[in-house]
Amino acid sequence: MRKTKCLGLIVIVGILLNILIGQLTYQQVKQHLAEKLILDVNQLGQKLDAQLNRYSKLPEVLANDPRLLAPLTNENHNRADTNQLLQQWAKTLGADTIYLIDHSGTTLAASNWQQANSFVGQNYAFRPYFRQAINGQLGQYFALGASSDKRGYYFSAPVYNQGEIDGVITIKVDLSLVEDIWQYEEIEYAIADHNGVIFYSSEDNWLYRSLIPLNEELKTQIINSRQYGQAALLPLTQYRNLTEFSNQEISDLTSPSQEQATSYVVASHDMVQAGWSIYGFSPIQAAYQYVGQAIMMFSVFYALLCLALTSWWQTLNTQKALAQLNDQLEQLVIKRTKNLLETNQQLRETIEQYERSQAELKQTQSELVQAAKLAMLGELSASINHEINQPLAAMRTYAENSRKLLQKERYDSVAGNIEEIIKLNQMVADIIARFKVFARKANDNRERTVAADSIRAAIGLLRNRLIKQGVILRMDELPNDIMINADAVQFEQVIINLLSNAIQALANAHQPQIGIKLDSGDSLVKIHIWDNGPGLDDGQKKRIFTPFFTTKSDGLGLGLTISRRIIDSFSGSLTVTDHTGGGAEFIITLPRCTEELE
Repeated sequence: MRKTKCLGLIVIVGILLNILIGQLTYQQVKQHLAEKLILDVNQLGQKLDAQLNRYSKLPEVLANDPRLLAPLTNENHNRADTNQLLQQWAKTLGADTIYLIDHSGTTLAASNWQQANSFVGQNYAFRPYFRQAINGQLGQYFALGASSDKRGYYFSAPVYNQGEIDGVITIKVDLSLVEDIWQYEEIEYAIADHNGVIFYSSEDNWLYRSLIPLNEELKTQIINSRQYGQAALLPLTQYRNLTEFSNQEISDLTSPSQEQATSYVVASHDMVQAGWSIYGFSPIQAAYQYVGQAIMMFSVFYALLCLALTSWWQTLNTQKALAQLNDQLEQLVIKRTKNLLETNQQLRETIEQYERSQAELKQTQSELVQAAKLAMLGELSASINHEINQPLAAMRTYAENSRKLLQKERYDSVAGNIEEIIKLNQMVADIIARFKVFARKANDNRERTVAADSIRAAIGLLRNRLIKQGVILRMDELPNDIMINADAVQFEQVIINLLSNAIQALANAHQPQIGIKLDSGDSLVKIHIWDNGPGLDDGQKKRIFTPFFTTKSDGLGLGLTISRRIIDSFSGSLTVTDHTGGGAEFIITLPRCTEELE
């Protein structure tokens, strides 16, 4: 009866603790998803604003070209020259289409004049961007193309002739550039107008649907404007207005392909100039997976703890019983010498039972040690994504580049990219394999690595990010004869992590620069990696290698901790100091290998 009550109490306590662990994990994961989503959506909005601003002033500049006046003022003018001029402009500026419209709204010339769906001869007097420009204003408008049926953003400006408006010059920008900007496959996004109608989304089923129910008058007005063709504008939610929808931390969306609503963590970013809003959606189901993992890990730990306590209690009872038995034996030896053999036999059996109990206790203790190591592995497993993120990003970049090269029939370059993808795939496999080794007893084996090769490999993986962010890489000549006692893959991961941190620190820097310097002595090799970013204060430098300390809003705080442990395992050191030209400087010190490679 007593054992039953104890068992019931243990189960109830375990259930309550599991509920608490689940709730805490859910709140933390939900908060992390929301913070990361807000950051990603804001980044997309800023990048898209920058792209649109690039084109916003171009029509006004092009409208001043005197070569546009001839087709507007002379009906007999040869418009082939104007078509070729607009075609050259569109190619130079990277625009989808540039076209010239007369005062009545008819297109006189266009950069796509040779295409089947050319704008030449089409009348766009009904478009708001034309009406804005013909009235002397700079026009902006998003819509489906009336001829091409392609989504685009239109910028327009009036063409003046001696102070009078004779026509309109218009630039159409293809919004497929959003796909090039957005880099997060695990997160859905949608771009909606001021009415809440989605006109661009990573989820095709959401296109031309509204985030909230629209009244019939507004629906009719949008459909008659031909802005989104003949879309039915069905709602994805039942919220009363966009403000109520945006204020929801978690929202349920129902798409035509789903019978039940899907819950998402929602974040939004307003593009004031364009009049749009960008929404990011992260499935809340991801939080449930983390909750399940946390509950499972805690349940295993709790079960092992209960087993250990039970074993300890049994051992304690056995020791007490053994003490009592010894007292009885001493009395029996005095009183019953005739039964000595029988008493000795009982004593041997008791001792054997005690030894078995001790063996079981040692086994339980060994299992607890292994469980502790597995628990640590569970904590470190979160950093695997951080470790393999760079090779995966490079693989994707090579794959996307290969797709473009295939279109250009540059097969040799495609083959080279495939070889790089295979190497990166092997690198990811090697990294994952090394995390498996952590669970086993470490050995003292060391590999010899050419330091310059690993540094060049790391730079190769991050080359596209360096170019994209405009970072200037300053690197002295790297000697090929300097070898270190370190594993090549792990050493390369440390270099990648330090360079990646430097790139992120230079996000807002003027003339961003990263420097790499390789120094060597008779017994030591030093690798200096610096940047001219904001640097670190004294408090950050003291805690920068502490687990879970990070200066990033979406960081885990494990990258530099793991990097230092890797370098420590190679009998080296990783330190940070202030760079003389501003920013931070990380210094890796490793023993130099004097043996020659075979």
